Amino acid sequence: MKRTKKEFNEAVGVPEGIVDAGRQLYNDMKKNLIPELNPNQTEYELDFKPDEPYKIGDMEIDKVELKVQLHTVPNDDYGDSNMQVFKQQKLEDTGKTIVYMTVTPKGLIKLGIDKPVPEDWTVDGVINSFEKNKVQTVSSLSHELKHDYDEFKKSFNSPKQIANYRSNVHFMNFPVRALQRMFYDMYYLDDIENLVRPTELYAKLVEKGIKKSEFLDYFKKEYNHIFDAMKFSVDGLIKELLENLDEVEELLHNVDDLDVNIDDMDPLEKVLTLLRIAYISYGNYGGNNLRSQLMTNPMELLFGLSGSKEPYFQDYIKKTTKYGDNPIEFYKNIEKRLKRTGRDVIKKMSKVYSLLPD
Repeated sequence: MKRTKKEFNEAVGVPEGIVDAGRQLYNDMKKNLIPELNPNQTEYELDFKPDEPYKIGDMEIDKVELKVQLHTVPNDDYGDSNMQVFKQQKLEDTGKTIVYMTVTPKGLIKLGIDKPVPEDWTVDGVINSFEKNKVQTVSSLSHELKHDYDEFKKSFNSPKQIANYRSNVHFMNFPVRALQRMFYDMYYLDDIENLVRPTELYAKLVEKGIKKSEFLDYFKKEYNHIFDAMKFSVDGLIKELLENLDEVEELLHNVDDLDVNIDDMDPLEKVLTLLRIAYISYGNYGGNNLRSQLMTNPMELLFGLSGSKEPYFQDYIKKTTKYGDNPIEFYKNIEKRLKRTGRDVIKKMSKVYSLLPD
C-alpha cells in the first residue's frame, strides 16, 4: 500500500511541517524577545500566541511560554543557545510498572532558552547573534519541537529512562576529560536524543539549501561526532587515562574514603580505581535521582516506597550495580552501546536524504 506524505515523513523521523514550525517559532521568539531586551536584565519570561498555530503532523501549538536566560561566560563570544522543553507529568502506578503520564495542556509548549553571552554583552550583540546563528537556532527549535511531538504521540515516559538520561547529563561535567567525553557521548547517543536527530538534521539541510548531491559531505562534516563516539574503546580509554595520570591522581586525592594509599598504587591501579569510583558514582546518582522521582508522599521518606514503586526501584538498582565485582564490564557495555546506537542513528538520519531536492 502506498504511503501518504505524512506517513512517509513519520517513517523518516521528520513529522510533516516541523521545520516550518521551527522557523515560525524562531521568528516569533525574536518578535517577542527583541523589544524586551534590556542591558540591565538577563532573564525574560514571554508568553505569546502565534498568529497561526504551529502545525506538526496532527499536533497543533497555539500558545508558547518562553523563558530566556542570558548567562555571561568568560570570553568574547555569543555562544549557541541551549534549549529545553518542559512538560508537566504525573507519576502513575499501573500495578505492573511505573510511568510518567504527560498532563501539560494540549496546544501549549513550555520552552527554556539559555544563551551564553560575553561579560560586556550588548542588546545589538544578542540580536546579531540570533541572526548570525539562524540555521543552528531553527534546527535547535525544531529539535525541541520534535521532543514535544514525541511526548504528544507517546503521552508517557519511563522514570528509569529519565534517571539514566539525567545521569549522562550530570556526568558530562566529570572532572577527568576522557570520562567527561565518554559521558557526553552517552548523552548524545541516548535514545531520547536519537529520536530527534533526523528532524534536527533536516532543519539544517533545509535552511542551508543542501541538495541530495551535497548530503553526504555535509552529514560527515556536521555529524562527525557520531563517528568519533563509535570509535570509543575500553583499551583506548585506559590508554588515555594513563597518558593523563595527573588528572586521575588529582581526583583520587579528593576522594575521602579510599581504603588504600594512592602513593602505593602503580599507574594502572590508579586508573582502575578511578574507573571503579566513576562507575559507583554514576550508579548512585541514577539511583538517587530515580528515588527522588518516585517519592510522591512524605510518608515514603519514613516507610519506604509504596505499591509497585519499591520493586521497580530495586530492579533499577540491581541493573546499575551488577558490575560491582568487575566495573570494567560497565565500560565494555558502553563501548558496545555506542557502536550499536551510532550505527542505528546514522541509518535513521540517512533516510533524510530522500526528503531533499535533486
